[in-house]
Amino acid sequence: MRTLIVEDTLINQEFLRMIMSAWGECHVADCGERAVDVFAGALEVAPFDIVLMDVMLPGIDGLQTLERIRALEQSRGILPGDGIKAIITTALDEADRAAQLRDHGFAVSCLAKPVRQDAVERELRKFGLIG
Repeated sequence: MRTLIVEDTLINQEFLRMIMSAWGECHVADCGERAVDVFAGALEVAPFDIVLMDVMLPGIDGLQTLERIRALEQSRGILPGDGIKAIITTALDEADRAAQLRDHGFAVSCLAKPVRQDAVERELRKFGLIG
């Protein structure tokens, strides 16, 4: 499994990488712009299976980042629902923003911070990415 972690806080990056590295390769982007660039490059050679995306990021936020990712997928002929799976990680005060992501069809799942390993694993099973 190829994972893109989009998180600006170092401790959260390390924690998510620790969880996800058990199932494969992880790439980390600390801002939305970098995430879009990394995602675009990967589409050409080895697409990501899942993105774990913080809502509040420096520069463009999680919603804008996912909008750009979905636009890249669409430009490559990837149909809605066939693209990268997305888990949004959010603090409780960002819950409305996360709901907006889901309402726009960009997020597949949402987890409240602090993220727990068992919650991530549950979502990965739900998506059929792990057994």
